[in-house]
Amino acid sequence: MLFIAPMPKAESSEHIMPTSPQVWLKQDLNNYLDATNMINITVNEQPLEVLFKTYMNASKRGIAIILPDIGHPLLSSNGSQFLQTALSDDGYDTYVLPSPDILFESLELPDFAQEQQPSSFAKAVFFQSESMLNEYKNELAARFQALTQQLSKMPDEHIVVIALGTSAGIFAELISEQPQLPVDALVTISAHLPHPKRNKDLAATLSLISPPLLDIYYSYDGPAITQSVSNRKRWAQRNSKYDYRQRELFGLSHELRQHQRLRKVVNGFLSHL
Repeated sequence: MLFIAPMPKAESSEHIMPTSPQVWLKQDLNNYLDATNMINITVNEQPLEVLFKTYMNASKRGIAIILPDIGHPLLSSNGSQFLQTALSDDGYDTYVLPSPDILFESLELPDFAQEQQPSSFAKAVFFQSESMLNEYKNELAARFQALTQQLSKMPDEHIVVIALGTSAGIFAELISEQPQLPVDALVTISAHLPHPKRNKDLAATLSLISPPLLDIYYSYDGPAITQSVSNRKRWAQRNSKYDYRQRELFGLSHELRQHQRLRKVVNGFLSHL
């Protein structure tokens, strides 16, 4: 005869929250980078680590501050990490400033039914609330100010800002509102804003900033970028911004030797400062 023993009741397993991405990123930085490649700044009474490389050229050309796109880590393969090393070899002290955190649940979906003829360009933009963008701008301004106050800049040195993606659009708004910021040149890469109204106004905003501007985009960037580049030239002409330059890099951002082309374009622009 077979006796079936009652099975013990399985207890439900405890839910374990996933590890925060910031923890993984910090572990990567500690694993792959030497302590001399990081500096600490204080932003709103909170410590913040900034990636740093000293200039490795016979003569120092200036300081380059790199602003990665929203959600991109310091060790990013979209061009910011390559530019940090390349510009260091070209004579710049390079600093990669972490992009502020973003709350993706703070979204704003407009009612297209109220528009008579909603454009495909407007629908192609990823929408986020204006309040969220303003919070991002305020935090980015605080981080930039904390970093520039800590820099040991010589009187004849230039400070160059290289911003990517949404960070480029946000910083363009910031520098147009605060022209006293210590920026001698601005390079934007695939600049856009994830809000249709503000992205439409970005073309005029770029023409109102004081420092010389190099506006770079890729052939296969999204429509929020490619459909506005012609307007950027027109606004630069209207507002007599004669130090506005626009360059197209053909192909995708990760194509073979695309980073080298990016370096060549940026260096050609900076050599005329």
